[in-house]
Amino acid sequence: MSVFALIPAAGSGSRLSKKQPKQYAALAGKPMLWHAIRAVCMPPVESVFVVLAPGDKAFARHDWKAFKGKLEPLYCGGETRVGVGVLVLRDGSDVGYQAPATQNPT
Repeated sequence: MSVFALIPAAGSGSRLSKKQPKQYAALAGKPMLWHAIRAVCMPPVESVFVVLAPGDKAFARHDWKAFKGKLEPLYCGGETRVGVGVLVLRDGSDVGYQAPATQNPT
C-alpha cells in the first residue's frame, strides 16, 4: 500500500505581519515548513507533497536535502484558505482526511 502526505503551505503570512510567509519563518534555525515535513516524512509515508502558492520563489531558496527523494512541491495553491488539515492518499482510492480541531465544535 502506498502512503502519501499532503501539506498545505500556500499562505502569504498576512495574519502574521511578517515580511515572509510563516511557513518560511525560522524555528530552531530551519523554516517552520521544514519541521512540518520532518514530522510526516517517515515510514510508511513514501512521498510528501507540499502545496505552495503558484508564484512561490522562497521554497527553492531553502535546503531540503534531508528529504531527498521524498519531497514533491506542488505550485497550485489557491488565494484563500479552504479547509486546513492533513490529507493522506493510499493507493489513490482510500482517502483519509484529518481536519483541524475547531474552537466551537457543533
